Amino acid sequence: MQSIDILNLVTDTMFILLVVLVVCLILIARLAVKPQGPRDSNIVKRMKRMIAQIDKEKPADAPPVKTREQIITNMFESKMKALGLEPAADSGYVPVSYTPLARFLKDRGVSDDIASAILEGVMAEETEEDVRAIIDAASETPEFDLGPKDLEEARNLAVQEWKNLRKIS
Repeated sequence: MQSIDILNLVTDTMFILLVVLVVCLILIARLAVKPQGPRDSNIVKRMKRMIAQIDKEKPADAPPVKTREQIITNMFESKMKALGLEPAADSGYVPVSYTPLARFLKDRGVSDDIASAILEGVMAEETEEDVRAIIDAASETPEFDLGPKDLEEARNLAVQEWKNLRKIS
C-alpha cells in the first residue's frame, strides 16, 4: 500500500512540475552567481595592458614610478609632521649627512647614493688604509668625477671622519 502511494505521488503532475521548478531555480541561481576567482590588482592590470601594447607593437605606457629620493623625502616629511615639526620646503631632498665629507662630496656633484655608500663604508673599516681604499674604489665609478686634488682632499676628510668615529666609540 505504501509503495502505491509513493508511485502515485511521483507520477502526479503537480509533483513533477514542482521538482522541475526547483531544479530550474537552482540552475538560474547558479548561473546568476558566477564563480569569482581572485581579481587582478592594479599592478597586474597595468602589466597586462603593457604586454598587450608591446604585442601590438605600440609604445608601452610606463607606469608612474616614484624615485628613491621622493619616497625617502615623503617618509621624512611625514615623520617630521608627526612630531609637530615643519620640514624645510626649499631643499627638495633629505640630505645624506652633514659631515664635512658628505658636504664636500655634495659640493663636487657626487650623487647621494654614492656619498651614503662611502659614509657607510668609512664607518665599517678598521684601518686608515681601508678608508682611503674606499675613496679610491669610489673614484673608479663614472659618477665620482674628482680631480687629483679633490680626490686627496676626499681621502683626508674620510680619514678624519673615521678618526672622529673611533674617538666616539
